[in-house]
Amino acid sequence: TRVFSGRPWKKIEHDLGIIGWVRALEVTYGWLFGWHPHLHTLLFTRHPLSKAQIDVLLQFLYGRWSDAVVAAGYRPPHSEHGLVISRGESAGDYISKICHQGLAAEISQAGSKKGRLASRTVPQIIDDWGDYRRESDRLLLLEWLTGMRGARHLTWSKGFRTQYLPAEQPAQDSDP
Repeated sequence: TRVFSGRPWKKIEHDLGIIGWVRALEVTYGWLFGWHPHLHTLLFTRHPLSKAQIDVLLQFLYGRWSDAVVAAGYRPPHSEHGLVISRGESAGDYISKICHQGLAAEISQAGSKKGRLASRTVPQIIDDWGDYRRESDRLLLLEWLTGMRGARHLTWSKGFRTQYLPAEQPAQDSDP
């Protein structure tokens, strides 16, 4: 929430015509690096952003995010790999999928997603625990349950969901 809150965010929202966002938390676990929580955020704007506006947005988001990571006691994330912005044109297939099955279904169904390479999603760890009963999987699940308690896995900007998807099931809006 540090990234999408406060006066600086309100200014960027106004300057770039951002009308709302939807954010999904996804968590994977890999033997090499451990837990990897990451966010997928869809930003909705009144108009397509220019390359210059996307650069401004990227610098702003990276700066806010990096500051939050450092404030939490970690090293700054890599500026080239830690934050990716894709334009709407490249998201056409994704948006089509959302329209077909619903945004909430696509962005929140972590159970249908697979980790990459040697990483696993939490539903994969649950499946492995059910299939193999490895103590290491049980301990990972306990660690995840403890660490993620109270985490919001799907968050909408305040009022955005109600305004644009009134027929969908009610969900809590964020209060930045």
